[in-house]
Amino acid sequence: MFKKLQKLDYWIAVPYAILSMLGVVMVFSATQGTTTALSNFIKQAIFVAVGLFGAFSLYHFNLKILQRRKFLNQMLMVIIAALIVARFFMPAVNGAHGWINLGIVTLQPAEFLKLGLILYFAAFFAREPWQRHVTLREQPASRYNLLLWSWSWISWFCRMLISIRKQPVARRDVWILPALSLVLVFFMPDNGNGLIILLILLAIFLASGVSRKAIAGFAALGGLFFGSMQTFARLLSQHVNGSQHYALARLTSFANPWDPSAADASRQLLYGYYAIAHGGVFGVGLGNSLIKPYLPESNTDFIMAVMTEELGAVTTAIVLILMLILITRMVILGIRQRSQYYRLLLFGIATLFFIQMLVNLGGVIGVLPITGVVFPFISGGGSSYIVYSAAIGLTLNIAATQQRSVSIHPADTLARKDYK
Repeated sequence: MFKKLQKLDYWIAVPYAILSMLGVVMVFSATQGTTTALSNFIKQAIFVAVGLFGAFSLYHFNLKILQRRKFLNQMLMVIIAALIVARFFMPAVNGAHGWINLGIVTLQPAEFLKLGLILYFAAFFAREPWQRHVTLREQPASRYNLLLWSWSWISWFCRMLISIRKQPVARRDVWILPALSLVLVFFMPDNGNGLIILLILLAIFLASGVSRKAIAGFAALGGLFFGSMQTFARLLSQHVNGSQHYALARLTSFANPWDPSAADASRQLLYGYYAIAHGGVFGVGLGNSLIKPYLPESNTDFIMAVMTEELGAVTTAIVLILMLILITRMVILGIRQRSQYYRLLLFGIATLFFIQMLVNLGGVIGVLPITGVVFPFISGGGSSYIVYSAAIGLTLNIAATQQRSVSIHPADTLARKDYK
C-alpha cells in the first residue's frame, strides 16, 4: 500500500490539496451568519476528510472491478433509485427536486451520476471500440438498438428493482439505464447537470475513435451554438417575459440582466458583478465581503464572486491555473495510455472538471445562463466534493499504473495505430 505512494503524481495531488484547503476556508468566509458559517465550516471539513479518504481508497483500488458489467449496472440502478426518490418524494429546492435530505447531510444523486456514466461508457467503448473504417450501421455500438425501446424493457427494469435479480443486464438493455437516468435528471428539472452530463458523454464518444471529420463537425456545431446562445436567449425571452418559472426567469436575466422587468431574476447576477468589481485585483480581505448578504447562494453557486471580492482577481486566477493544471495533466496522461478504458476514463474526468468549471464561472460572469452548478473543490457541498475526490483518486490510480503493460483490444484500431 505505502509502496504505491512513491508513484503519487504530484501534478494532480498538490493542486487537489490546495484547492480543497482553500475551499474549506472560502465556505466559512462566504457563509452569512457566524453560527451558520461555523456549521458549514465543520461540515465542509468533514466532507474534505471523507473525500480524502475516498481518494486514498480508490488510489489503491483494483480498477478491473469497475469494468465489470454487473457492477456498473448495479451502480446505475442505485443512482436511478436515488434520482426517483429525490424527484418524487423530496420537496423542491429553488424549483427543482434534486436533493435527498437525510437530516445530517443532503445528497444530490445527479453528482454521482456524472462519474457513474463516465465509468459506464468508458468500459462500454473499451469493450466495443469505435472502428473508423466501418459504417455507422455496422458499428458494434449500433447492435444495441438505442432507438428500438419497448415496454418490455421498462417492465423488465421494474422487475429488476422489485426482485433484485442477480443476473447481468441483457445486451439490448445497454442504453436503457443511462437514458432513464438522464430523463430523470431533466425531469427534476436539473438542466445544468443534465447539460454537463451530455457534454461529458459527447467528449467520451469523440475520444473513442470517431473520424476527424466528425470531431470537426461537432466542434463547429458547438461553436455556432455558443456564439448564438445570447441571441437565441433574447428572442426566446421576448415570448416568456413575465413567466414565474425559475428556469425561464434565469434565461430572461441572462439575455438582458439590466432589463428593469427582469430585476428580480437578475439580482443575483448583478450582485455578482458588484462583488467582482469591488474586489479588484487584490481583494478587500478575507471575511470583509459587503455583497455576500445579498447573494442567496454565496457559499455554493456564487462562491467565486465572493472569493474574487475578498481575495481579489489574483487569487481567482491562481485557482483557475490550478484547475487547468489538473485538467491538462489528465489529458496528457490520457494521451499516453495504451488502454482504451484508461484513456476514456481520464478524458471523461478531465471534461467533467473543465465543463463544471466553465458552466459555474460562465454563470457568475454572465456569459452563460445561471444553472445552479458548483465550482469544483471550492463551493460548499458534500456530494460534489466526494464525487470529485473519487475522480481524483481514480486519476492518481491510473497515473501510478501507466507504466504497466496493457493489452490492446484487437478491434481498437486507434490505439493500435498510436502504439504500434
